[in-house]
Amino acid sequence: MSKHIVARLLQVCGPCRVLHAGAHNPALLEDLLLAGCDAYASGIAMQFHPRWVGAASALPGGAPLDAMLVDIPSINRIPGQLDYLLGRFGIPKTLVIRAAGLDRKIIENHLFETLWRRHPADLPASEYEDLSEHVMREISFYERIPEPALARWPVSSLLADRNLHMDMLRESGCRADAHIVRYSLAAQFVRPGDTVLDCASGLGYGTAILASLSGGAAFIGVELDEATVEYARVNYGRSGVTYRAGDASNLKDLPDSSIDIIVCMETIEHVPDWQAALREFHRVLKPDGRLVASVPDRWVDETGNDPNPYHLHAFDWAKLEKGLNRHFFVEARYAQTAPGGYKLTGAGRSLRPVQLDAGIDTEWLIAVACKSPLEGQGRGDFKHPAFQASFEKSGAAIVDFAGAYDNPYLYRTMVQMGERIRHDLKLATLAHWVGMNARADSADRGAAICVFGYQVLAKREIRMAVKVLALIADYLRVTSGEQKNRHVPRWRLSLTFLAGRLCELTGDRDQAANWYHSVRDCNWRDFSPVLATKAVAACFFEGRIRLADGDIEQARSCFAHGLGEALAALKGDLNDIVGHPEQPIPFGLTELAEVIDMGSQCANAIAHLPWWKRDPGLFWKHVDIKRFGLASWAMELEQENQKLRNELLCRSQSVGPVMAAPTKVVA
Repeated sequence: MSKHIVARLLQVCGPCRVLHAGAHNPALLEDLLLAGCDAYASGIAMQFHPRWVGAASALPGGAPLDAMLVDIPSINRIPGQLDYLLGRFGIPKTLVIRAAGLDRKIIENHLFETLWRRHPADLPASEYEDLSEHVMREISFYERIPEPALARWPVSSLLADRNLHMDMLRESGCRADAHIVRYSLAAQFVRPGDTVLDCASGLGYGTAILASLSGGAAFIGVELDEATVEYARVNYGRSGVTYRAGDASNLKDLPDSSIDIIVCMETIEHVPDWQAALREFHRVLKPDGRLVASVPDRWVDETGNDPNPYHLHAFDWAKLEKGLNRHFFVEARYAQTAPGGYKLTGAGRSLRPVQLDAGIDTEWLIAVACKSPLEGQGRGDFKHPAFQASFEKSGAAIVDFAGAYDNPYLYRTMVQMGERIRHDLKLATLAHWVGMNARADSADRGAAICVFGYQVLAKREIRMAVKVLALIADYLRVTSGEQKNRHVPRWRLSLTFLAGRLCELTGDRDQAANWYHSVRDCNWRDFSPVLATKAVAACFFEGRIRLADGDIEQARSCFAHGLGEALAALKGDLNDIVGHPEQPIPFGLTELAEVIDMGSQCANAIAHLPWWKRDPGLFWKHVDIKRFGLASWAMELEQENQKLRNELLCRSQSVGPVMAAPTKVVA
């Protein structure tokens, strides 16, 4: 249990100077120390540990605490215990409360009336459904309010405008939970390096949540009311997080194609011309940009109108989707409920993905929509938000998107795992269109055929597999000459490997083995050692086929070649793997580790090959094919889990569990 607490604390505070107060033993202290924290503990009973602070002792060093983790045994101890601890050890940046089962409103209202608000990273989307209106969960995080903000805006001053504006990080209960978790969900769609616009940011708490839970680079909160903007600036403004006055329907201060993602929660129902707002969103988004927007679902009275005087429009899913599709294409839909809602008053907490055409009733609709990357203006204006600095420092081919693709805006929308379109059919449609219309010998076309082909493979579409094989053969033919664009050899190798997989799917094992063997003619050195994943995998997969055909020596040769490819990748040019050490490519060594893991499986196969004749099952068990390539295995596992979740959705005609953010690995 203590390891779970430590993991959550590190996710919010990182390794820090922390005190565990009210401790009964040093177990949590020891795990904090082993996690790299400058940790101490104190409690009523004295414990033997060098970092245990006795009743008459003070914290050594004199530095202020980053966090204080407090065990609260009973509700009547809250004010006195906290006042005593804060007076003795000082006020930390973050207060961590362990008070599972105790009255939530009493505890949180006391905190909100004093120095504290909920920490922006306190509520991940995955924990929403387990919250209770009445009792505290296992561990909760609170952030110290800046002194100038606390003096100007005590929580009592916010209550006058509570129905229009409220800082939900300073309110307890289901309403606040529902608002907060929508931003937590949106944070899953923020990509590393993104410039994020929180449109109609209110008192600023949502922008702060996005910044705490994502890898975006810059966060801009825009709100119509200047006084509200001032509150946000003083309370939540910090490096990379800014607030300004502005109108959702007229974002005149933002240039065209300057924003990577727009988050717009509970906004467009307030805007007189909501289509004008969508047009502005389209204008300021980059061609590979995204929009995450929420609206109430059919909040209407007997007249067919929303009774809320501030709501100028009432939405159902059909109306919202149709309006969004005029400017974007919708890729995901979520449904949310909360206790005490306007319409489904008896519903519990739920935030789940639903199929785009699902006929369900819910309290709030959340849509994720993409701007079409086909609107990209070409190479000149493209800079990858996460990898541009790495490219400028190293010139490494693996992050040269502007130089390699006719339309580099396709890369994040169509290719990059964890960032591309999440709706399988719409991803496949885009990839198929690009494959049919891009320049025949371009990297764009190679990437599109590869993405489309893997969609066909995942869906087990046998007839379409034959057509993809024809596309692959044509691409290999038109790109057979010498290539200056290093991403073309990348896709040639990847497509040759994919052809082997598709032939296995259709049952043409001889042709599959030939394709796998042909990967040896596609030199990964023309691109980067990280591409050796496909070369090693091709050797291993060919070896499987040879074993099943009874040709042990040929199988041994395949495994040996795969091991040799992995060892050769280790000796590759480091610039092509990780770029310049001062501005490293973050995924480079992860991809190389994948190569080595695959190489180790080839070595494993060679070492245990004598067992094949005696007991093929025992041989296979030790080779451990299920784990062939750590990253690939993890992605396939997540894909299988998502497939099962989708099947459950179809069977129940209802909603499924919250989707976790996929691992961000470059395809």
